[in-house]
Amino acid sequence: MINVVLIVIYVILAIFWIFLLLSSEKRYQPMIEPLDRKKYMLKELYPVGMSILDMVHYSYNTAMDKKRKAQAVIVYGERFGEYYYRINVAEKVTYVSFCLVLTPLIGPLLGDPILSLFGFFAAGIAFYYADSKITDITDAREISITRDFPDMVSKMALLINAGMITREAWDEISLTGDSVLYEEMRATSMDMQNGVSEVDAYIAFGNRCGVPFVKKFISMLAQNLSKGNKELVEFLKAESKLCWEEKKHLVRRQGEAAASKLMIPLGMILIGIFVMILVPIVSNMGI
Repeated sequence: MINVVLIVIYVILAIFWIFLLLSSEKRYQPMIEPLDRKKYMLKELYPVGMSILDMVHYSYNTAMDKKRKAQAVIVYGERFGEYYYRINVAEKVTYVSFCLVLTPLIGPLLGDPILSLFGFFAAGIAFYYADSKITDITDAREISITRDFPDMVSKMALLINAGMITREAWDEISLTGDSVLYEEMRATSMDMQNGVSEVDAYIAFGNRCGVPFVKKFISMLAQNLSKGNKELVEFLKAESKLCWEEKKHLVRRQGEAAASKLMIPLGMILIGIFVMILVPIVSNMGI
């Protein structure tokens, strides 16, 4: 009897989900068309998530939304950050709703209604997978920038001490690497060539990097630009030491993060063991 009820629930949810997909496909086509298929393999399904978000009048204004939106701006820029964040939210809702639709069917297929609970577990994994897309990119950017920044500051101190002005030293250093930091430095050089003031270009660089200690350094650098080379070199030497300390902290945090990530598979194994123990007990009780 329970299996019949679950199958009926599944059919109702599946019909509703397919209806949302077919009725909203054309409406949201312009939003999903520009997406790269390699990164968004199931983009044709995203209209379901977009439709659900519109139905509930989602505001995109919670504390988590603001945090993720700021990360998206760092990754995709001011112009496209909002767009890609909304796509990411729609992706999460689409995956979770798809898993929840299948949830009532899992129990009858596997022969035990209790096993339908696996659907909620799958929905959680799908949400985590989609949610980590932006955070993984921002974390990788932060690690790359933090790793390269002490070297950049040391090079700048050497060149300015040798008689270069700050802007020339910046342009010279920007050509010495191909990582995220040096790409952003070259973008800053391009901004200055296009007429953006030196201070504004540096501040924009700090904002694009999105790393707190980099933004702090850039703010202090902007304040010290009007001073002579000698004072600027002393400032850069002091900041270089701080940057190397931050790099050490990064290595320590990476080790702690690696240890914490090991807890995820261990937790999944533990849940699997609980299910293997509980299902036979519940079945024997006749529930």
